[in-house]
Amino acid sequence: MLADDTIEELEDAVRACDEARTALVEALDAADARGGGAASEPSALEPVGTALKEWRDAQQQFMALVDASGVPDPSTAALLLKTNHGIDASNARCGIPGTDVDGADQPFPLDLAGSQGMVLTQAATTHLS
Repeated sequence: MLADDTIEELEDAVRACDEARTALVEALDAADARGGGAASEPSALEPVGTALKEWRDAQQQFMALVDASGVPDPSTAALLLKTNHGIDASNARCGIPGTDVDGADQPFPLDLAGSQGMVLTQAATTHLS
């Protein structure tokens, strides 16, 4: 149902989402390690905002590729990728705080209680439009 070139493009978008999630976790951990008010300084918020933007952009690419592929929806595309190619598109389907991507129908996969949630919220309001 998915052409080989489409699979490669979808895999690239999925990989970009996974890499952005990793970058987000690292940026949140770094901000958390700074503690207190230092976590909300621009130098701590910028990497979080950048990771959110990159995740959103890769997610939008994934959704556009799904639309262009003729597959009825992102969940079907994710199922085909997982079943037929071993590609886990979970991060490509997650709702991201501070942005809305059509087709993102999975919950955000990180526990953002406490200071990390505060940093994420500040970064999202500052860096995402």
